[in-house]
Amino acid sequence: MLLNRSLSAITLACSTMLCGQTLAAQIADQIWFGGPILTINDAQPKVQAVAVKDGKILGLGSLDDVNALKGDTTKMIDLKGKTMLPGFVDAHGHAFMIGLQAVSANLLSPPDGEVTDIKKLQATLESWAQKNEGTVKSAGMILGFGYDDAQLAEQRHPTREDLDAVSKDIPVLVIHQSGHLGVLNSKALELAGISSNTKNPEGGVIRREEGSQQPNGVLEEAAFFGSLAKQFGKMTAEQAQGLFVAGTHLLAQYGYTTGQEGRATSGIVPFMQASAAAGKIPIEVVTYVDVLQDRDFIAKNVSQDYVNGFRVGGAKLTIDGSPQGFTAYRDRPYYKPPQSYRADYRGYSAATPDQVFDAVDWAFKNNIQIITHANGEAASDMLLAAIKTARGKYDAADRRAVLIHGQFMRKDQIALLDELDVFPSLFPMHTFYWGDWHRDRTVGPEHADNISPTGWVRERGMMFSTHHDAPVAFPDSMRVLSATVTRRSRSGDILGPQHRVDVMTALKAMTIWPAYQHFEEDKKGSLAPGKQADFVVLSEDPTAIDPEKLADIKVLQTIKKGQVIFVQDTKNAALNMSVAMGDTVSRMLNAWEHSAGDHGHSGHAHGPELLMGAILSGLQQGK
Repeated sequence: MLLNRSLSAITLACSTMLCGQTLAAQIADQIWFGGPILTINDAQPKVQAVAVKDGKILGLGSLDDVNALKGDTTKMIDLKGKTMLPGFVDAHGHAFMIGLQAVSANLLSPPDGEVTDIKKLQATLESWAQKNEGTVKSAGMILGFGYDDAQLAEQRHPTREDLDAVSKDIPVLVIHQSGHLGVLNSKALELAGISSNTKNPEGGVIRREEGSQQPNGVLEEAAFFGSLAKQFGKMTAEQAQGLFVAGTHLLAQYGYTTGQEGRATSGIVPFMQASAAAGKIPIEVVTYVDVLQDRDFIAKNVSQDYVNGFRVGGAKLTIDGSPQGFTAYRDRPYYKPPQSYRADYRGYSAATPDQVFDAVDWAFKNNIQIITHANGEAASDMLLAAIKTARGKYDAADRRAVLIHGQFMRKDQIALLDELDVFPSLFPMHTFYWGDWHRDRTVGPEHADNISPTGWVRERGMMFSTHHDAPVAFPDSMRVLSATVTRRSRSGDILGPQHRVDVMTALKAMTIWPAYQHFEEDKKGSLAPGKQADFVVLSEDPTAIDPEKLADIKVLQTIKKGQVIFVQDTKNAALNMSVAMGDTVSRMLNAWEHSAGDHGHSGHAHGPELLMGAILSGLQQGK
């Protein structure tokens, strides 16, 4: 199987210092030295120095050997004991929507925020509104992002009445951390046209107050995004580009030199292209376009080559929703779903079997890479059946189909991934953020041990990648690393010790393996002559410290093609957006004419992706 190839087989064969006599006559622009340098290359795991010329690695090895490439103009860069390794490759995130985290009230729980109960959530919204009066006035809305009912002391969602306590006159809308649910106060529900007479839309749920049809404010999936589309307002092209640029800077802050926009639309891609053409994004970004939205656009624009640091990598399919929000499509009932749900509730699919089989067939027929969001077992079953069918029809080209998330996969499904050469991009960071919730509510103690089953993947010798899915969570690379290694939850429980991996394996899952996932293993993901000089400098050597302290490591510098693009403690564009930008994004919460479904965004997209769809609707209105 392709996914069983060893690391050495997918890195450049030339991994020694000089790799031929021709390099000896060349002079390096930079030589990095003075600290541990991890190459992520099993044939040469550590070196003392790396030489860079024209944005690529010229040579690496002992300091004495690399100094042979030193000239009068060579810049010697002393790491001063800090650790350098390849820049991180974002296996799955939403670079465009990450900017949203910078322009709304932060409702995240510790360690990324301060919201621990509903009273604190209310106080945070009130404080944000007071500090952003101009924004609230121009938007006519108070917006919060990132609350998580699993982390609230009350162990429930806030309700319309809880948000009415913040304001009865101004619409209040808070977005769940998963991006799949939201809560509206009474005023926002009124503007969205949702009442006791409103039926659940296809692919969504309007939660009700017990014993009545009165909406309690919590809206799921299509119900949420349909209402969101009616709340959000207009955004100019320049402002949309600013949101994307902010996201790329935030990724750079966490050591990512390659980012991903994990589900775009044909309407959003031009804004990202324009940002790249203007030289505003510090990293490279690959995007995957919604396969249920515009296949002709995908076929016309897909490319292995970056243009100004941006490319369309292929197609994106979304089959189900969020496991922590009980909208992942399972093969068995949830352990303890909300009380208003039936005991046999299994979640639901956001795409029909016909849509899934047709999308996969189209991708295989046209040799286009397809990445698919599937969290629940039933969603993964649907995907694997579609891929098996397509493989039976078409040749065995290297398409590298990717399963995104796979939270609740069974062991037999891992075997089928291997058989069908499907690359697993897993989400072990869930063990930290939602591990306790999965154990106690979604799947129960037994099955919680097997969420994001990296151990089963490695038993078969398969590669995998590990991701953050921001803005579902912050794109904190060290939190990703820590969770992949320790699988320790917020409460300190270790979920599935059999699925813990060593630090080097986890680092491969953040560098060379996601580079392979993106067909870029010959250019990035490890340190070898000829590869891009994409580096990250860390405060500690992750292979040399207590694994329980991995999350405390700091990203000190990020280097893209030899150029420093982030230095810790300097002003970061992603975290210091202008007041105008904040006002602009808030104005997305003004009167929209069209629902998300009018633009093909409801019913088949992932939370952050549907937020993007809402923005697109506003952009289209503004034309």
